[in-house]
Formats: sequence, structure tokens, C-alpha cells
Amino acid sequence: MQIINKIITGGKAHKSRFHDEKGNLLDLKGFIYLPHCLVTTLARVSIGYRPVLPWLGYRAIKHLEKLLQPNWNMIEWGSGMSTLWFAQRVQNLTSIEDYQPWYDKVKLTLDKVQNVDYQFKTGNDYFTLDNYPDRTFDFILIDGSERGNCAKTAITKIKRGGYIYLDNSDKHSTSEGGDTRIAEQTLLNAVKEKGGEALYFVDLVPTYLAVNQGMLVKL
Repeated sequence: MQIINKIITGGKAHKSRFHDEKGNLLDLKGFIYLPHCLVTTLARVSIGYRPVLPWLGYRAIKHLEKLLQPNWNMIEWGSGMSTLWFAQRVQNLTSIEDYQPWYDKVKLTLDKVQNVDYQFKTGNDYFTLDNYPDRTFDFILIDGSERGNCAKTAITKIKRGGYIYLDNSDKHSTSEGGDTRIAEQTLLNAVKEKGGEALYFVDLVPTYLAVNQGMLVKL
């Protein structure tokens, strides 16, 4: 009963489990994914099982699956099941993690994966990427710490016509100076300056019964 209550009850930042933190309500098409979301949430909470899927909105995953190319170079800040999923779809993946216990756990799943450079970094080293030339990456995922600084770095490291995905772009929506707010505004400014495009996804996510927002920008 406690598990059921935990799953049904929304957090303080959400109006309900079906609103993101900006107050956007999940549309009717988004409810198609509710059964899978419920099953994977119960599996994670009860036995710790996580499917090999990014912790992104369902329609964002579907969109990225069509977008990603097998010859792409990619980097992600924040690792997990997303690392395995993306590694199956791009040529080279650099994954950066700053939480040692999680890094050690994920590293065990990557022993036989040849195209992932998995790195543990903290402090300024986490987001600077000075050892990579500008315009190195075709796709960048921001889903870890220091999102504001990561967004600033991502703009310089993404190729022309490349894509950056900011997960949880709805987080801390009531705080103008919040790290995610800085990241979102940094990317939107780059879109305006470079004549790019921005696309938002408001969706349920696998293994966690709540709606979040993600933003994909093309620069």
C-alpha cells in the first residue's frame, strides 16, 4: 500500500503527476505511454529493475531514435541506462559522471561496450571539455550536474547543425537563478543568435510516474 501511495502522490513541485514543474499538463496522446510507465515504475520501486532506456520523455526517446545517426559523435553529462541505449545508436559516446557510487555501478554495465569513453570528473573539469576541439560533437545530452555551465560549454562543442538536449527543462521553474533555468535560457539565446530551432517535449518517463519537460535545440 505504501508503494501505491508513493506512486500516486505527486511531489510538491508538481500540480499533479500529470503536470510538469512549469504547470504544463500531459496531453491526451501522452497517456498512451501510461501503462508502460506504471509497469516500469513498479519494477524499479519493487525490485530495482531498470530497462535499457534513457530517463527522458517517451516521445523524446522516439524522436531521438529517428534522429541519431550511426556515424555521430556524442557526449552526455549524467550516465545510466541512457549510456547503453545511446551507445547502440552512435559511433562514439563520451559519458561524464560526477557521483562516484553511481559511476562505479554504471561502469560495471559498460565492460563489454567498446564505443564508450566513460569518465569520472568533478569541479571545473566536469564541464570545461578543454581537451576537445570546438564543434566536435553531433549530439550532446545535458542530464547531470552543473547544467548552466554544461550548456555554455555545449554551445562551443556542438557541430553546426548539431543537436543539444536539455533534460528536465522544467525544473526549478519558480527560481529565476536556478541552474536549469540558466541552462534553458543559455540555449534559447544560442538558438536566437544562430538561427536555430527549439522543440519541447512534455511527457511521462520510463520507471518514474511523473511528467517532465525536455528541450531539444538544433544549432
